[in-house]
Order: sequence, then C-alpha cells, then structure tokens
Amino acid sequence: MSWVKTGIAASTVSESLPRELLLGARTLVLVRAGGSVHALDGICPHLGALLAEGTVDGDRLVCPLHGAAFAVSSGFVLADPFGLEPPEGGVSALRRFATRIESGMVEIEVPDDRSA
Repeated sequence: MSWVKTGIAASTVSESLPRELLLGARTLVLVRAGGSVHALDGICPHLGALLAEGTVDGDRLVCPLHGAAFAVSSGFVLADPFGLEPPEGGVSALRRFATRIESGMVEIEVPDDRSA
C-alpha cells in the first residue's frame, strides 16, 4: 500500500456532490461526509454507472442509474437497486480507500499494482 497525491484540495470536496477521481486505471469517487473526505470505488457494481453522477444525502451515496445506495463511510450496501436492504439483494459493497489530508490536499492509500 502506498499514499498517492490526488491534486485535489480537500476544501473542494462537497458534502452534497460526489467528485470523480481518475487514479491510474481506477475510477474513484470522493465524498465529504461527517466532516471527513472519503474515497470509494467510482463505478457501481450493479451495472457500471458512474457514482460521481449520483447523489449524496448525509452518509448515503445513491447510484444515478438504478438507485442502489451505499454508505459513504464504509462502502456497505444500504439498499440494492430494488430497494432491498442487506442481507437481501445482490449488489456488492464498494471498496473504500483510506484518505488523509496533507497540506490541505487529499491523499489516498492505494494497493501496489500486484495487490490490486
């Protein structure tokens, strides 16, 4: 695992709008919730929608395509596209990446290529 500079100022990450981040071959989404910046997989595991085009309400990130909802703070599924809550439904959780703020800029801890 290594820390990667994103080039994104923490002050530009909104509590109400997810922000797409391309990091190498990865598409991530940055969201501020509870005063912290969180980084998650940016592609919905249901049908591949870009989660940066979704909506945020508190700790809830909602997919723009079919409405699957994920916890921003953990990546856990809150509801699948049919509104079913776990353990029902068949949507996988989003991978969450550790974040830190260094000199006002967001950094993300990502696995080395061989452990991706």
